[in-house]
Amino acid sequence: MHSGIVVCLNVEDYTKGKIVKHEQTIASSEQSMLKIILQRGAMVKPVLLCHPVIKDITKEIEKQKKKRKPFLEFTIAAGPQEYKLYQIPEGEGAELVRLYKTLVPKLYIADGHHRCSTAEKLNKLQGDKKDHDYSLILSALFPFDQLDILDYNKVVQLPYHLKLTRFMAEISKYFEIELLVRPAKPERKHELTMCIQDEWYLLRWKPEVLKKYKKTAAMLDADILDIEILDGLLGIADVRTDNRVQHISGDLGPGKVEDKARVSDHLVGFCIYPVQFDELVKVSDTGGTLPPKSTWFEPRMINGFVVKSY
Repeated sequence: MHSGIVVCLNVEDYTKGKIVKHEQTIASSEQSMLKIILQRGAMVKPVLLCHPVIKDITKEIEKQKKKRKPFLEFTIAAGPQEYKLYQIPEGEGAELVRLYKTLVPKLYIADGHHRCSTAEKLNKLQGDKKDHDYSLILSALFPFDQLDILDYNKVVQLPYHLKLTRFMAEISKYFEIELLVRPAKPERKHELTMCIQDEWYLLRWKPEVLKKYKKTAAMLDADILDIEILDGLLGIADVRTDNRVQHISGDLGPGKVEDKARVSDHLVGFCIYPVQFDELVKVSDTGGTLPPKSTWFEPRMINGFVVKSY
C-alpha cells in the first residue's frame, strides 16, 4: 500500500529550486515532450516527487482517506496494481496545504525530470499570452516511506575481439570475485552480481577502487560501474544513448537479467545495489546528478489516470 497526494504545483517551485532535480535532461527528449503536451493540450502523467517522512502529514493524509470513499478504483492488469483515488473537496485540504508549506521546504524528483523542464520552457514561451496557462505542473507527492527505490540493472555487449578469459582477468583488477550457485541480487552497498555464460558471480569493489570516490557525495555503485568498467574498460561513454547497453528494471528480478544475457556469449549482465533515499538527497542537495538509469521507483505513475489540461 502506497499513499500520496496528487496536486498541481507552480512551475516557479522548479525554477527556484524547491523541486530538486538529480538528472540532466536531454534536449531532444524535451522537444519530444513539448510536442506531445502541445498536441494533447494536457499533461497526462504526474511528475513523481518525494520528501522525508513527516508524521503530521502522514496522519493528515490517513485522516482525509478515512473521511470519504474513493471516487475511482481501478486495477492495472500488467501489475497487477490497484489504484484508489480520493477527492479532497476545496476548503477541506487547508491543513494539508499548511503542513506542506511549513514542513516541506524541498521536494525531490523521483521520476519526471523532462516533464518538469518542459513545463518550465512552456511557461517561459507563453509570456504574456492568456490563451493557455502553463504555470502548473501535475505532480504526485509521496513521503520516502511510501515509495520503493528498486535497482536498475544492465546487460552490456562486450567487444567481439575481447575474449571472456581476458574480460574476467581485466575486471579482477577492480573486484574481488566469488562464484555463486544461483542467480542473485547484491545484498549490500559496494557489491554487484554478474551473469555471464549462465554463470553468476558476486563482485566486491577492491578498496583501492573505492578510495578514488571517497570525496563524492554518495559513492554510488552504479556511478563507479559506469566510470570504471563501462567507460574505462569497454569504452561506453554514455549509457543513456549507447545501444550496447540494455537497462533492466529491478522489479523484473535477476532472472530477466539472465534471460537477456544468455542471448549471446558476449553479453554480460550486472545487478546493482539500489540507490537509497539518503543518497538521493545528498546528491540532489549538492547539485549533483545520479548516474543515468540508476533508479526505478514504485509505484509507477501511469498515463491518463489523472490529467492536467491546458
